[in-house]
Amino acid sequence: MSMPGAVCPGEPAATADWLRIDTSDYAQVKKLTEATIGRFGAVDVVCNNAGIGVVGALQDVDPGEARRLFDVNVLGMFHVIHAFTPLLKDSAARGGPAYLLNTGSEHSLGIPPHVMPMSVYTASKYAVLGLNDTARRDLKDLGIGVSLLAPGWVLTERIRALIAADPHAAAVIEPFAQEPAEVAAAAFDGLLKGTAVIATNPHSRPFAMEHARGLMADIQALPLLDDQHSQYDQHDHAHDGTGHAPE
Repeated sequence: MSMPGAVCPGEPAATADWLRIDTSDYAQVKKLTEATIGRFGAVDVVCNNAGIGVVGALQDVDPGEARRLFDVNVLGMFHVIHAFTPLLKDSAARGGPAYLLNTGSEHSLGIPPHVMPMSVYTASKYAVLGLNDTARRDLKDLGIGVSLLAPGWVLTERIRALIAADPHAAAVIEPFAQEPAEVAAAAFDGLLKGTAVIATNPHSRPFAMEHARGLMADIQALPLLDDQHSQYDQHDHAHDGTGHAPE
């Protein structure tokens, strides 16, 4: 939680506070909303970032670990959206900023080939993309901007410690990692621009584009119904995956 203020030489740009909660427990998330209003009076931006990871193929992951991951990564993200939406709605109604930034991953865009199998985690981040898409629709008329942050490896303190402790992890992670400040700048630039999916890492592009092309090829194999012919020109929604629609 943070509160903006005037920036003066020698003074911090913001005041930060914290409250430890479990986002998989809706009652605790509601406690956070109450504490936030009590401390700061309003909410302008919600960074919906809580998440955990599990390494392994689907058939190798313990079902209890999988349930816990979905409880945090998916249900917990829904809890935050549900609990904080009224506060963001109030901010928008007052003419203030109202933004929701949901943290997905490059795993929301496809299956990264440069990452060890994290199949349950990947599935949860696909679900986060769905939450983000529906939140953009559901909250649009409330004046709330919604974006998905989709970074790759980020050199947080935890990841730096992992790299320092494990040469194998360093070899796998470092070539694909970004600095936190770079990701944060992209996140808030994209949020203010209204970008639906804020992908930050160029290494995500090849596999994400391959995934998108495969999906579009399968969808375009469906026949157009008569009323769809009248609603859409085929060239308007046909796409070759290069960033430009065919002419």
